[in-house]
Amino acid sequence: MTLPIAWPIARQIFAVLLASTLLGACNPSTHKLDEAPIHDGPLFRVKLVRYYENLPFHYTGEVFRVQCASAATANSPAHKMQEAGWVTIGNGGAIGTKSAAEVAARERAHYRVIDERTLVWVGNGVNVSFDACGQFRGWVPTDVPESMIEPAAKPDYCRPKGTADCRWHDFMGARAPRYEDIRVEPGGRIAFTVHSTAFRGAPLRRVHSEDFGRTWVVKEP
Repeated sequence: MTLPIAWPIARQIFAVLLASTLLGACNPSTHKLDEAPIHDGPLFRVKLVRYYENLPFHYTGEVFRVQCASAATANSPAHKMQEAGWVTIGNGGAIGTKSAAEVAARERAHYRVIDERTLVWVGNGVNVSFDACGQFRGWVPTDVPESMIEPAAKPDYCRPKGTADCRWHDFMGARAPRYEDIRVEPGGRIAFTVHSTAFRGAPLRRVHSEDFGRTWVVKEP
């Protein structure tokens, strides 16, 4: 005799539980998977940490962060993808990877230890720290004057038709920059060459700084 009353209640409970499950699945979440060392020196350490990130309708899967720790980073706060005392200096996707060691083997070439205090990180640009990751200064190809760049086709939302800054479109795909002959000296001199078909004329430019990366000079070969 109680079935006509109990069944609607059970159905309501089921609906609430289902809604709660679906809502939980739609909430962003991140958790650490594992980590692997890249450099373990007396004055600073660099490691790669893998996380699983769930951003519904945007990204779901493994990601990585490259982090550095030293006396200069001791006051760096923690957040969901960084431990206290560490600073994040690089990141990227890692979907399908099996371990942090696998990703570290792939990414290690982008991080060059010059001496006990000096680290170079090469990605879209060249970034250098002379104080064990306390501060990085860098150069990216979008810093060069527009007169030196052969512009690529861009979507209508980009300038000059739109308002978005899409300068990185000039250095994507086959135009991606390639950095070579990187030299860093303790006195603050940084020098390298950058190749890209986005440059007008010759695809090579020589870049250097004499003041620890505060100012840069770009020259044709």
